[in-house]
Amino acid sequence: MKKENFYIQEAIHQAEYALMAYSKYEKALREKDTKLVFYNLHHFVIHITNIDKILFPKNNDFRDSILLNIQKLINIDIKPIKRLRNHLEHFDERIDSYVKNYKGQAYFDNNIVTGTKGFPKNNCLRALDGNIYIFYGEEFDLGEIYQHLQPLTKVLQNAV
Repeated sequence: MKKENFYIQEAIHQAEYALMAYSKYEKALREKDTKLVFYNLHHFVIHITNIDKILFPKNNDFRDSILLNIQKLINIDIKPIKRLRNHLEHFDERIDSYVKNYKGQAYFDNNIVTGTKGFPKNNCLRALDGNIYIFYGEEFDLGEIYQHLQPLTKVLQNAV
C-alpha cells in the first residue's frame, strides 16, 4: 500500500462518520430531541476537523511531503468549523469568559432558536438557528460544511 493511503483511508472514515453524525443530527432535530441534536453536532464537528488534522497537519513535514498531491486536490475551507471545534474543545475556557461577562442576563445553552425573533445571540453559549450553530454570538453555517463532504469523500476515494 502507498504511504499516503493510510492517511487517505482514515480521512474517508472520518468523512463517513461526519455524514453519519449529520444524519443523526437531522433525525434528532425532526424528533425535537435537543440533547441528541447538540450531541450529534458535536460529533459532526469533531469528525470534520479530524479530516483537516489528518490531511493538513501542523508542523509535520513528514506527513506533508507524503500528502502533497492529495492536498492539491482538496478544495474545502475548514477554518470556520475549526473555530467551532476549538470552542467545543476548550469549553471550560469559554464558560470562564461567559461568567466573567455575566451581568445577570438570561442564560441560554443548547437551545434550538429557529424562527425566534430577537434572540440574544451574545447571551447564549450554544444555540441552533436553522443550520446555523451559534456559539457565544459567533455563527457557523453547518449546511455549508456538510455540502462539501460528499465531493470531498469522492476525491479521497478516487485517490486511493
